[in-house]
Amino acid sequence: MMGQPELLASVQNAIRIMREFSFDEPELGITELSKRLGLSKSAVYRILQTLCTEEIVQRNPRTRKYFLGITAFEIGCVVYNDIEVCEVALPLLNKLMNRVRGVIQLAMYDRGSIVYLLKLPEDKETKVFNRMGKRVPAHATASGKVLLAFQNKNERDSVCSGKLQPLTSYTITDQKTLQNELHMIPEKGYALSKEEFKLGMYSVAAPIFDEITKQIIAAISITGTRNLFSHSQIQAYVYEMKHYSRLISEQLRPRERVRSTTTTLGGP
Repeated sequence: MMGQPELLASVQNAIRIMREFSFDEPELGITELSKRLGLSKSAVYRILQTLCTEEIVQRNPRTRKYFLGITAFEIGCVVYNDIEVCEVALPLLNKLMNRVRGVIQLAMYDRGSIVYLLKLPEDKETKVFNRMGKRVPAHATASGKVLLAFQNKNERDSVCSGKLQPLTSYTITDQKTLQNELHMIPEKGYALSKEEFKLGMYSVAAPIFDEITKQIIAAISITGTRNLFSHSQIQAYVYEMKHYSRLISEQLRPRERVRSTTTTLGGP
């Protein structure tokens, strides 16, 4: 029987360093990275210097901290442009935007978090909402909960039994409560978030499925202030999202269907 492939620690640590950068923390120093990752400062320094030579990260001479460079942007663009669901969804979600109030977002699941792929409309007034490429905990958002609800049992249990970080006083932090909510989502066909991610903001999300494998690919959400989320408005949003979800599924090419058999961005 073949064993697990041998992993290169240096490559793993380079990836761990790159994953620490985010919209909220675009610049990080050697000391901070060393503490977070449990690596020596000298090891972090050597890895950063290697990444700098390829412009995957760059150093800010004023702050002496590091940030993701142009090569990281190029790689990200390749990945984004290869996610066919974005290409298919964009024109359809533009039509949805004209039929509902609120901000429309498209997200995919990745190891207990979700990553936002699209946001409409993309303008100054919607800066309060998550930006494209933003990663957030799945348990605190409507999109995250609907995506998590359709993962396999091991993945759901792993997230529910982990640390459920409170983002507001309304965030679900109890394992049993989250499990119960996830259990009900497949039957309802949608998930709600009421000020669980950001105070004053509500969200409702519906899944996008692969027509052949029946596995979840992504989620559509509509987000807005509380006054836009009466019971009748929520039902209207769900009706529209389910309609456009079906249209997106129908238009996905076989290439995407093969790749979507893994329901996470970080899958094999």
